[in-house]
Amino acid sequence: MSKKNTISQNGKEYWRSLDQLADSQELTDFIQREFPQQASEMTNPVTRRTFLSLMGASIAMAGLASCRRPVEKIIPYVIKPEEIIPGVAEYYATTMPFGTSAFGVIAKSHEGRPTKIEGNDKHSSSMGAANSFMQSAILGLYDPDRSKVVLNLGTQKNYADFVEAWKELYKTYSASKGEGLALLSESFSSPSMARLQRDFQKTFPKATWVTYEAVSDENIFNGVKVATGKELMPAYDYSKAKVIVALDSDFLHAESESIPSARGFADGRRVSEEKAEMNRLYVVESALSLTGGMADHRLRLQNRQIGAFTVALAKALGVDTMGWNADTAAFDAKWLDTAAKDLKRAGKYSIVVAGRRQPAQVHALILAINAALGNVETTVNYREMKDVSISNSAAFANLTSAMKSGSISTLVMLGGNPVYNAAADLKFSEAMSKVATTIHFSGYVDETSKNVAWHVPQAHFLESWGDARSTDGTIGVIQPLIAPLYGGHSALEVLSLIATGKESRGYDLVRETWKNVFAKGSNFEKSWRLVLHDGLLDKSSLPITSVKLDAKKTSEFASKNPMASGLADAQNMEIVFTAS
Repeated sequence: MSKKNTISQNGKEYWRSLDQLADSQELTDFIQREFPQQASEMTNPVTRRTFLSLMGASIAMAGLASCRRPVEKIIPYVIKPEEIIPGVAEYYATTMPFGTSAFGVIAKSHEGRPTKIEGNDKHSSSMGAANSFMQSAILGLYDPDRSKVVLNLGTQKNYADFVEAWKELYKTYSASKGEGLALLSESFSSPSMARLQRDFQKTFPKATWVTYEAVSDENIFNGVKVATGKELMPAYDYSKAKVIVALDSDFLHAESESIPSARGFADGRRVSEEKAEMNRLYVVESALSLTGGMADHRLRLQNRQIGAFTVALAKALGVDTMGWNADTAAFDAKWLDTAAKDLKRAGKYSIVVAGRRQPAQVHALILAINAALGNVETTVNYREMKDVSISNSAAFANLTSAMKSGSISTLVMLGGNPVYNAAADLKFSEAMSKVATTIHFSGYVDETSKNVAWHVPQAHFLESWGDARSTDGTIGVIQPLIAPLYGGHSALEVLSLIATGKESRGYDLVRETWKNVFAKGSNFEKSWRLVLHDGLLDKSSLPITSVKLDAKKTSEFASKNPMASGLADAQNMEIVFTAS
C-alpha cells in the first residue's frame, strides 16, 4: 500500500478514510487538489485548530485580568483626630444661599464627607425642615459632571494663570476707571458680596454691574416698588390667615419661602378646642400645582387671564383699580362673589398672593387689595431689603445691546448660563462673540463656558466660606465641611480678585465683613464662634416696615402699563372644583 497519502505525526501513521486505506486513484486525485504538496499544514506541528485554541485561551485570560478589582491601600491615621470616630456622624450648621434668600441647614458628615442635609430649626426660612432644593444640593457636591479645571480658549490652565491674566486687565481698567468693563452676576443676598460689590463700583466707577436670573422674584419686587415707591421684601404669615386667595401662586412648593409657607398653611388647617374653624383656600391657576391640589375652591384660567381676574376681584371688593381695566364680564360671577365675600369676612386675617410669573401690574394691584383688606402687618409684612442684588431684565437687555455695539471690551460673568436661558430675541450668544475678553465663573462647562475666553470652576457652598441673608433678614454664615474636591473657588474669592486685583481667602473676607456685623464692644472671637456653632446670628432679622400705597404714582404707572385684556372668549374658562 502506498504511504504517500497517509499522515505521519509523532511516529504514527493515520488514514483519513477506508478509501485512503484502499489507496484508490479517485481519492489520490482529490487529495492532491485539496491539499497541494506546498501546503505546510500537513507537516507543521502547530495546526489551525491548535492556533485557535491558544488564541481563545489567551483572550479569555486577558479578559479575566481586566476584571480584577482595583487595588485600594487603606492607610490608618498616624495620629487620629480626637473629634472623629469612624462610623459616627458629625453635624455642622451652615447656610445654603438661594437667590435673594437663604436656608439655614444642618449638614451631616461621615469621616469628613458630607452625606445629608436637613433644615436648621433655629433658622426662620428652614424651620428644621428641608425642601427638594436643599435635599438635592448634596448631590451637586459629588456630581461627576462638575467643572474640574480652568480653561483658556478650551486649553487647560491653572488658577494662577487666570490670576495673572486678570492682574494685567486690572491695571488697564483701573487706569480707565472701568470703561468698557461689565460684570454680570446672579441674584444674591450676602453682606460680604454686597461689600465687594461696593468695592468694585468704587474701583471701576465707569464699569457696568448687572444682575440677571432667568427665574426670579423680579416681578414681585417691581410691583411692590410701583405701589409704594420702595424696594421691599414681602412675607406672608399663612398661620394667621383664615381665607387665602392664590393667583397663579404655588406657595406650598415652587415659590420662594415654601417651607415657612407650608408650615403656616398646615397650622391654619389644624382644628382644636380653641380654634374650631380651619382656613379656606381659593386658587386660580392655569395648570394643576401642589397648592391647587390642596385648594377648597379651584378655578382654572389661562395664564394671560390672571391679570383680568385680579381687576375683577378688586372691583368685587370695592378696591380702586387705579386705572387698570380689563374684560372681566365673562368670569363666573358666583365663584368671584363667594371669594370676595370670604375675603371681606376674614378682613385682616386674609391673604391675597400672586406668583412670580405674573407681571408687576398684578403685584401692584395685589398690594392695593391687601391694604384695603387691612391685613398688612398682620398676615402680610414688608421689610426693606439689605445686602441684596435683585435681577433686572431691563438692565440685562441694555447690557446685551452695549455688547452688540462694541462698547463692552471685557465681560465677567459670576455664575448663571445666559447663553442658554436668556430670551432668544436678545441673541446674547451673538452679542458675547463681539466682546474681546469674556470670563465665566461656573460650576459646569455649560453652553456659556464653551463660548468664552476663560472658564473658572466654582466651588460648592459646602466647600466655601461666605454668608447670606434670608427673606426676613436673618444673617447666617456659610462654612465649608470639606476642602474643594476639584480645586474650585467661591464667588466671594473671585469677586474679591476682580474688585481688588489681589487674591484673598474666603475665610478672611467673611471675617472682615463680620467685624461690622456684631454689636460694638462685643467680644469678636466669642461671637464668631457662637455663629459658627449655630449657623446664624440670633435676633438679626430686619424690622417690619410700614407701607403706604402711593396711588398717584401707581395710577401713572397703570396708564403707561395697561393690564392684559383677559378673556378672548368664555370657553377658555372652566371651574374645575368648587366646595360647598
